[in-house]
Amino acid sequence: MTAELTDHEVAGQSETVQETPAWLTALRSALDPNSKRRLEALDPKPDWHSLEIGAGSGSTARWLAERCPQGKVVATDIELGSLSAEGFPNLEVRRHDVTTEDFPEASFDLIYARYVFSHLRSREEDLARIVSWLKPGGWLLLEEPAQFPVESAQDDDYREVSLATLEQYKEQVGTDLTWPRTFPAPLVNLGLEEIGIDGDISVVGAGRPMSLFWGEAIKGWGPIVVGAGTATEEQVERAAAKMYQDDFYDLGLATMAVWGRRPA
Repeated sequence: MTAELTDHEVAGQSETVQETPAWLTALRSALDPNSKRRLEALDPKPDWHSLEIGAGSGSTARWLAERCPQGKVVATDIELGSLSAEGFPNLEVRRHDVTTEDFPEASFDLIYARYVFSHLRSREEDLARIVSWLKPGGWLLLEEPAQFPVESAQDDDYREVSLATLEQYKEQVGTDLTWPRTFPAPLVNLGLEEIGIDGDISVVGAGRPMSLFWGEAIKGWGPIVVGAGTATEEQVERAAAKMYQDDFYDLGLATMAVWGRRPA
């Protein structure tokens, strides 16, 4: 459906802001530096109107609000959780489902999403709609997790349990961490211009930020993986424990980034 900006539910200051979970804090600390580097390279102007889809705890949205003081940033998520606009008059927080709810055409100079579209079964259709929300000349930047480094992991328990976990994500949620390896094709196919692609690979072990995130994922999905018969309970326990061991090192998920501009 299509709705005017003012018709979406807006988070007021009366809503309870939840404490950010430790795993989300760890993921944010692992990803934020490269996200801000890529956004900075797009040279946001002070009066830009920007949209962050799946804003999480809002660290990137707040950075954009500071970078574009005469503009506006709309930060959305399906659950607001720890997302708050407090202290940022040009930041608006909204509960919004990108798979079912629209914004008016040509609303934004920049649309940004991190770790969102690889989880959506309708990602191709959703991306086509989202491009229409860009102003002519507006930028779309996506950052998505990719599993290809984990496929080459040297530790058997870590590799097998991680891939089994990702397979359950795909079956039950729709998450496809092979899709980001197709970049930049999704944006090329949508007719965007000035296409760019970038990537970085995390390292797990020794309690690094991505280790804390992935260790919690392994533990959380462990019973489902064991129930599916793709790993044993002992394998899951060993793989999760290695994320916190000082003497363990292996490759974690990659982050693949792609950006492009709507023709002026």
